[in-house]
Amino acid sequence: MKVVHFGELTNDLTANRYGTSKTDENGETAALIKIVTPETGFSFDGGSLGIVAVDQKPGEIWLYVPRRAQRLTISHSAFGVLRNYAYPVPIEGAKTYEMLLDIGTGVYATITAPVAKSEVYIDNEFVGHVPVYNKYLNYGKHVIRAVNGKIEGTLEQYVTSDKKSLSIDIEMKDMSHLYGDVRVLVDNNADIFFQGKRVASGLWDTQLKEGSYVVETRKADYEDSKTSFTVERGKKHTVNAIAPTPYTGYLSVYTRPQAVSSIDERGKYIDLSEHTPVLIGSHQFTFQKRGYVSQSREYTIARNQVVKDTVELLPIEYFKKFAFYFGGGYTVRALSGVTGILGVTFRKHDLQFNYTFGLSNSSAVNIYDTNGNYLSRQNYKMNTIGVKYGYQIELTRKMAIVPQVGYVQHSLAAQIEDGSQTFGDGAACKCVTIGGKFLMVPMKHVLLFAAPEFGFATGKDTSFDLVSSEAGFGNGGFAATIGLMATF
Repeated sequence: MKVVHFGELTNDLTANRYGTSKTDENGETAALIKIVTPETGFSFDGGSLGIVAVDQKPGEIWLYVPRRAQRLTISHSAFGVLRNYAYPVPIEGAKTYEMLLDIGTGVYATITAPVAKSEVYIDNEFVGHVPVYNKYLNYGKHVIRAVNGKIEGTLEQYVTSDKKSLSIDIEMKDMSHLYGDVRVLVDNNADIFFQGKRVASGLWDTQLKEGSYVVETRKADYEDSKTSFTVERGKKHTVNAIAPTPYTGYLSVYTRPQAVSSIDERGKYIDLSEHTPVLIGSHQFTFQKRGYVSQSREYTIARNQVVKDTVELLPIEYFKKFAFYFGGGYTVRALSGVTGILGVTFRKHDLQFNYTFGLSNSSAVNIYDTNGNYLSRQNYKMNTIGVKYGYQIELTRKMAIVPQVGYVQHSLAAQIEDGSQTFGDGAACKCVTIGGKFLMVPMKHVLLFAAPEFGFATGKDTSFDLVSSEAGFGNGGFAATIGLMATF
């Protein structure tokens, strides 16, 4: 090893600036020697005055020494020892010095070019912008290139041991005629990287010199992809870059019952019965099957990991333990009508209220007074109000039967066809009923029903008895209601 240059950097205040200055054991500000070298792993010995501190920096070593230091020994396991090097200038505290250390494998070079701020590459490695000072070049052949946009220059430099230093000036020319237009496209708005730098997202328009190139596409949580392409001078090129591949894990869900539909957060049906690839991250899935209560589950998928789960769907309870219902239907009897129903079910016990509004008319009845004198001619409709109690028995998930007993009151509504005096309007008959209600579920919250019953008269007005016998309808008897109910 040898020192090829040592001198003070008069404009460099690093040794005396807050944050980079250091003090020796006497509290005095140390001097700083910036040792320029391409290697690391050096040891330093300052003799009796010692060394204050050593900081390894990119491309150089910062060596802090006490003021009035005289000599320095530098050693390295591969390059040997430079013993008792005498500083050629006095070392003063709080000042900065520069040492160019030649390790014996090359020489220091200064590289310039005619276009300011041109990028300099040595053997395809970026080393800085012109001018580049004190760049250590190992012995042998080097390709040095300066680039500033489409202006560039290249030369081959042979470094030999007969030269102590080199001054290299690169001639540059306009190379526009060697360029072609390039448009790079990639899906998913992925980032586009060129020569290690991010240049765009989704779309990149540029001009490149003729030759072969590679672009890389990247996206968070995706596998990077590379695309090679060739540029010809003076031509336009469109490059459809390969999009990054999303990282995936696997999800396997066993469902009871089987044949359950799995729907993701996008509304897309996915078969999860096998190890299904799923993008990493959190995902919401809904499991559903007709006749069963749907379930939603959230899964966190990790890269290349398998998540397993079991989902059991519960059947929909069409006949609930507690339910409120209302509806209506048509009642077939001697004097038919429409019936409204309101009821509640609690633990299979069923309490129902109903009212039937008569629609059909009875046969006409002639009304006479006690002396046999004709008074009027009338027909009748029959309205009914009632309450029923039953117990619900499920036959299947969608069918049930409710045996019922009830108490009803029939009331007559007289309508005069001839004459002016009414008879029997409001006459009533009370009955006890025995019957049942058959239920079928076509869809959730909707019930179809058929309710036959037989009534036994327990009390009636004389006028009701007279009218019913004359008009030909009974004091009770068979009736059946068919209709539709909503349940909640």
